[in-house]
Amino acid sequence: MASGPEICEAVIIGAGPAGLWAAFQLGIHGVKSVVIDSNDKVGGQCAALYADKPIFDLPGYASLDAGDVGPAITAQAARFEPTYRLGKCVIAVGEQPDGLLVEMASGEKLRAPYVIVATGLGPFSAGDQSFSLQLPENVICSDGHLLVTQDTFQTGCENLYAIGDAVTYPGKLCLLVSAFHEAALMAFSIRKRRAGGKRTVLAYSSTSPALKSLFTDD
Repeated sequence: MASGPEICEAVIIGAGPAGLWAAFQLGIHGVKSVVIDSNDKVGGQCAALYADKPIFDLPGYASLDAGDVGPAITAQAARFEPTYRLGKCVIAVGEQPDGLLVEMASGEKLRAPYVIVATGLGPFSAGDQSFSLQLPENVICSDGHLLVTQDTFQTGCENLYAIGDAVTYPGKLCLLVSAFHEAALMAFSIRKRRAGGKRTVLAYSSTSPALKSLFTDD
């Protein structure tokens, strides 16, 4: 008898810089992520295509090799204990009454209330069109990118989010710093949704004892 899907708090599709930073941001808000990528290592395009090329426009770094970006963010997110499923290809995300179902080519299935697409420059579509990643019909695609709302980065499907090079919106800049900004807004949106309408205050690690405790061993 086949077992049911594995239950997760959040699933991130893509272990590039955007997806890894999403795991970090969700961890701040108490959400543990499962990060899936078809590559056998983290880092996305930075690691796969131009690992030895220096990046000069990341805050805090005069220069950082692209291949080092993924491992650096992975180390930063480690305290939140995200789970990594590398070498796994997601083929579909579908809506169910009790959450979103993520299906992999291996036959494995995960169910989560929140799914974040951070697959970089991949082709997308919806409905009955041809695509590499099957998404719900209410997800709107434009030239191979997903349309999102700019305040939450939610797609047309409730609780299905997208960030990084996978998305488009007016004024979109395909920069790593833009993806990090998008991940922060996405994660805070999920925090507010989990709060069920209760007042949600943005905290700062420099002044919030609760938030500071996440980053110190004191």
